[in-house]
Amino acid sequence: MSTLQPHRVAFLGVVLIGIGTLGFHELPGMISEDATGDIWVNSFYCSVMTLTTIGFGDICPSDKTTITGKAFIVFLAIAGLGMFTGPVMDLTSSWKKQVPGGFVGVLIVTLGFGISIFTTLEGMTELEALYFTIVTGTTIGYGDIHPNSNLGKVAVALFALLIVNVAGGFLQPAKEYLSYICSRGTIQLEKSTDEGKKRD
Repeated sequence: MSTLQPHRVAFLGVVLIGIGTLGFHELPGMISEDATGDIWVNSFYCSVMTLTTIGFGDICPSDKTTITGKAFIVFLAIAGLGMFTGPVMDLTSSWKKQVPGGFVGVLIVTLGFGISIFTTLEGMTELEALYFTIVTGTTIGYGDIHPNSNLGKVAVALFALLIVNVAGGFLQPAKEYLSYICSRGTIQLEKSTDEGKKRD
């Protein structure tokens, strides 16, 4: 089995974000006409929200997105899923054991960081910021709360790249446990089916 090279994963991530940013900037109708702020900031924000599959739906895609734009979004979403559920998730699983304080420490620091960012930059209450941090990290992205300022959009995009990986690493033990239970249940089912066949 080959070892992932963090610099290659980072390079591929930057390339995907760049392609996404360029697509959201250049393709007509990709960002809502009502969107406030700098077009490049909005394009970067929409690229990361698509690649991480958070998709708040606040400024992108607009209702005027062309079929070409929709095809681009599908490509970007598939590339993002491949990237974030593949190499990035594998790297996250490997580094969480090397961090002082363990994974719980990383989770607490990341949640605190999110709360600090969003209360400061977007004027959210602590509870709203915690909710927003978790909805972002789990890629639910309801869109009921979203950033409004240029600085807030950049911060959310960068923070999303961090929190999605932390949440993924945090959920890895749950995945392993549920996989174990499902596998164990399958084995027991096969044993009981084999025993039934032997009796017949």
